[in-house]
Amino acid sequence: FFFQAEDGIRDKLVTGVQTCALPIFTPSPFPNLDPGQYPLPGTTTAPKMAVDQNAGRPARQIQWSIGLQREVFKNLAIEAAYVGNRGVWWTAPGLIDVNGLSQDALARVGLDPNVAADRTLLSSTLSSTTAAARGFNKLPYSGFPTSATVAQSLRPFPQFGSLTTLWSPLGKTWYDSLQVKASKRFSHGLSFTSVFTFQKQLVQGPDIAPTAATTGGQAVNDVFNRNINKYLSQFDQPFLFNTSLNYQVPKLKLGNGLAMRSASWLIADWTVGSFVAYQSGLPILAPAAQNALNSVYLRNTSTLSYANRVPDQPLYSVDLNCHCYDPNKSFVLNPAAWSQPAAGQFGSGAAYYSDYRYQRRPVENLAVGRTFRIREKVTLNLRAEFTNVLNRTRLVDPVATNALATQTRTNGQPTAGFGWISTTVGSSPATGVQAPRSGTIIGRFTF
Repeated sequence: FFFQAEDGIRDKLVTGVQTCALPIFTPSPFPNLDPGQYPLPGTTTAPKMAVDQNAGRPARQIQWSIGLQREVFKNLAIEAAYVGNRGVWWTAPGLIDVNGLSQDALARVGLDPNVAADRTLLSSTLSSTTAAARGFNKLPYSGFPTSATVAQSLRPFPQFGSLTTLWSPLGKTWYDSLQVKASKRFSHGLSFTSVFTFQKQLVQGPDIAPTAATTGGQAVNDVFNRNINKYLSQFDQPFLFNTSLNYQVPKLKLGNGLAMRSASWLIADWTVGSFVAYQSGLPILAPAAQNALNSVYLRNTSTLSYANRVPDQPLYSVDLNCHCYDPNKSFVLNPAAWSQPAAGQFGSGAAYYSDYRYQRRPVENLAVGRTFRIREKVTLNLRAEFTNVLNRTRLVDPVATNALATQTRTNGQPTAGFGWISTTVGSSPATGVQAPRSGTIIGRFTF
């Protein structure tokens, strides 16, 4: 029963009855246009539902590629291709908040969040002497709770909190890549496929489709300035390389003696297969700004705002990929690399940076096996499969949400704070989230 225009997108707030989350009441017969029906008088709460007018609009993805392929040697081919795409109208409800209290809205009533006295006023309750002295103690409607803040009373819809719209088709995507592939068809017992990709992924909106009544956890710095929210995707990995290789041991002519023929039979036809993948680490989300701009002053929960990056300051205190530090002794991130935006201002930085990434996490698996043909329709298959065959340690991701979080040590060991890496899972010591090297031997008799 409310309508609010925002950049050409009109949002509807649709109400209904929900017996599990709200006090039980009996609404008047439909249609009921009584604006006092919900929320209950004297309260402020979130609305039942806010549905975007364009909800359900299919996203559009335009894809293109151009490539070259050449056979370098017999059974060995190499191809290279440029692959790109552009997407629009992806679901991105976090890019809009029809009930957010913008700086323009504050300016219309003579307030500026950059002014300390105005920030104090916005966080004061309507019943406070501060609000009365400035003339901001007037109720937006009869029954509005005087315990609410001045900021809440100035919202476009003061009876509600931040309005999360459903299925707003505002998201955009950009992808460009160079993909090089080498393929060797099976010959002399060997076959493999190797792929190298150099790519870049950008998004404006979420990387994954949000569930109902959520924003999808997207990185939004300033919901009132939508175009600045074009960032690296949280899944961006500029370099990726993987190889799948298989080798079958050929029959060897070791001699005509019984021992030689037996050895040849035992060695031949074993297959060795491996898969390895090496890629850049995933981006780390920049620390959240701690100036209370959104939670107190602008009263907008869709916008997070991020700390500003300090020029010439290293992002790390150690190299996450060097295997040269002990997480039980070191904080791995540098809090001095980030500064807080001034009170009342949005951060000027991005949500993700190409040189600020988690540890690289390779995949290295190996398998060995053979099928013994005993007689027609009777076979014995033996194989051994190994994961993390080089037994690499993969530590959990460091804490990176708040650059002001105090780096705490207990008995000399880091236990909390910015850049801390936990080395325990539950109560048991652990080297990381990746399982140590493991192998499985499998035998299968078929008849």
